[in-house]
Amino acid sequence: MRNCPDDYISRWFSVFHRLYLSFVYEGLEEYNIGSGQIMFLLELYYCDGISQEELSSYLSIDGANTTRAINKLEKEGYVVRKQDEKDRRVKRIYLTKKAMDIKPKVLGLINQWENLLLENLTKVEKQVLSELLKKIGHAKVENNRCEMCKRDCM
Repeated sequence: MRNCPDDYISRWFSVFHRLYLSFVYEGLEEYNIGSGQIMFLLELYYCDGISQEELSSYLSIDGANTTRAINKLEKEGYVVRKQDEKDRRVKRIYLTKKAMDIKPKVLGLINQWENLLLENLTKVEKQVLSELLKKIGHAKVENNRCEMCKRDCM
């Protein structure tokens, strides 16, 4: 039996998540982007024009939360929704110039957070941690995320 809360991995995921949310909020406050929208931007920076359903799947977020995040980004002028030309039932999400203008800030903020989080690890430890997190994530979340990596999105 574990005696100390520090021994629970889930505790650390929770702590990191809350710290990350605060970090992102402070870093993007002037752009009216909340921590709930940054991962959507990251996905779209990688593959602009994917559908709301794909976004939900890749981020393991339900459709209602995806809709709320996209609504906020659309209201702020960072994305536009367009119907798919081949399948009118599908809405595709596209970045605007405003979103592209802040891409360096958003990506820089994510990199800055990761650097802060991992600053006490060696290069090998960082690589091992990354591989282990991916292994855990892919074992628990079946979303075909890596299929997108094979597409010519960038």
